[in-house]
Amino acid sequence: MKRARKTILITFIIMVALTAGLIFLMTRAKPVSDDLAEQIAQDQSGQTEKRAYLTEMEQNAKQLQMSGDNKNVLNFDSKNAYNTAESKAARERLDRVIKRITPTFEEPVIAANPFGTNLNSFYFYFTTDSSYMTRYTITVADRSIQDHIRYVNNGQENNLSKIHEFTVSGLVPGMTNFIIIDILDQGGNVRKSQVYRYDAQSVPVNTRLSVQKGNSKDSVRNGLYFVLPAGDKGIYAYDNSGVLRNATLTETGHGSRIYQSGECILYQVSDTKAVKVSATGQVLGTAEISGYGRMRDFAYDGYDNIYSLVRKNKRDYLLATSFQTGKTRVAYTFPKNVQTVSIAMQGGGTAYIICEKPNAVMKLEALTSKAPRLALILGRKDDWKKIPSKKNSWKKRVTEDKDPANWNMKNAVLNLVQDRSNGTVDMMTVYLSNRGKGTGIIFTVDGKSKNTVVNHSFPTGQSGRCGCEVYEDHFLISNFDRGVFAEYDDRGKVTKEFNAGTAVTAVTKLSLNGMCFYNG
Repeated sequence: MKRARKTILITFIIMVALTAGLIFLMTRAKPVSDDLAEQIAQDQSGQTEKRAYLTEMEQNAKQLQMSGDNKNVLNFDSKNAYNTAESKAARERLDRVIKRITPTFEEPVIAANPFGTNLNSFYFYFTTDSSYMTRYTITVADRSIQDHIRYVNNGQENNLSKIHEFTVSGLVPGMTNFIIIDILDQGGNVRKSQVYRYDAQSVPVNTRLSVQKGNSKDSVRNGLYFVLPAGDKGIYAYDNSGVLRNATLTETGHGSRIYQSGECILYQVSDTKAVKVSATGQVLGTAEISGYGRMRDFAYDGYDNIYSLVRKNKRDYLLATSFQTGKTRVAYTFPKNVQTVSIAMQGGGTAYIICEKPNAVMKLEALTSKAPRLALILGRKDDWKKIPSKKNSWKKRVTEDKDPANWNMKNAVLNLVQDRSNGTVDMMTVYLSNRGKGTGIIFTVDGKSKNTVVNHSFPTGQSGRCGCEVYEDHFLISNFDRGVFAEYDDRGKVTKEFNAGTAVTAVTKLSLNGMCFYNG
């Protein structure tokens, strides 16, 4: 009898579990439909013709006010924006305000750039009774400026949540901007809408780039062009129409790199400091070096360390600096007479280094260990024979490869194509200038056979400091000296060309999907 009861009990538990699972499968939110995913992609492309601006907004929009009797925006002191302790204190203040009141869609918590990292931005927080997704639209009266539409990434399943926390960026500097906040149901239908108005601060750079359409039938891919002007310490993000949508101020300089890694963005704020910033703009970590001069280039390992190339006493070093501890160590010491130019991280403690003297592509492994190793050098053995080392060990590591050996690596910028690297084969990009004729190169390095293969080349003919990188299935080639950059399709035709009107240190394109924005 006891055995029968036990069998019945087990059967009952299994049936309850199966029933609960069936109910969960039937009631859980389904992924967005193909039609909604297509709408999201089109809205966020910056190339839609529809405009949300209405003349009634001039009178009916709720003014964002930071002072006076009608103040509805929190102000923060952000003089030391890139101090992690102060950024944490700003986060704690926001949390106290949120806990003290009950923010709703009609009465949200709004703060003006609380972390000091994004000029003309606003932090929003509110809750809803049911799970929705959030969309914001920025529109202006000028009909020549297209709307800036973004679906907020809230990190929840199918992007539906009862908690809505995000930063609105994309306001056009020096203009009256109207911010439309919508909450949408699973089908993309607007359930509630609120319009705000704000006169955005001006910035000392062009708010609109000169744009020329190319001969490609492709459209530029969704994302923002991050431009780092020479002689200016700001980082400026432009949309696909060349309209300025974000200004990030640094401390004393922006360096020459900006990366998106998961839910964070990384960039330099001085010659010796790099920071890791969240989707809301909070500074989550700083990595600063001292005693080695400036960072000449840096990369991120995706976990805790930035790896920076530096030069001290006419010798090059690769430094590793921890965001968590703030400590810096020498990860690798290059032999005398070797001059490095650029670095790209594969992850797992593996880095590729471009050397200009002698010309070569170098691969380093096990950088997180106490005994990092030189995996390979692709170059010319005769060049490396002159490099002083014990028992000529450096020459023994060199594999003759006609491509890197003949490339002119001066001013080269190396980029790893993350989603096209696997196993022992890694894909990278570099722009080379030889005898005044420049070419963008996409190449792979096979660590097993120890050779390179050029997969694509774009002989644009541009000379001077240039860069080449892969963006989705397109290619971005920039002439830094001229301040001109163009997005090419996979056939080598220009989709659009942009002119910043001044020399730049770097240009890169980022989507910020999965960090700030949802891509369906």
